[in-house]
Amino acid sequence: MSAQSVEEELAELAALVEEAERLGFDPWPPAKPERPWARWAIGSFMIILMVSAVSKVMFRFVSI
Repeated sequence: MSAQSVEEELAELAALVEEAERLGFDPWPPAKPERPWARWAIGSFMIILMVSAVSKVMFRFVSI
């Protein structure tokens, strides 16, 4: 599968797509819906990490 020209490369790609479709695979599935909760989860996790790191640094300077 080493193409020497663009046309050969496109022919190989077309053959691969045809074979995938024949086997039942969808080479270009529909786009998944956006999930806003993932952004909120990552943001919350980052805030917790930052607060934790800042509190560790601040406790170094506090004498109890």
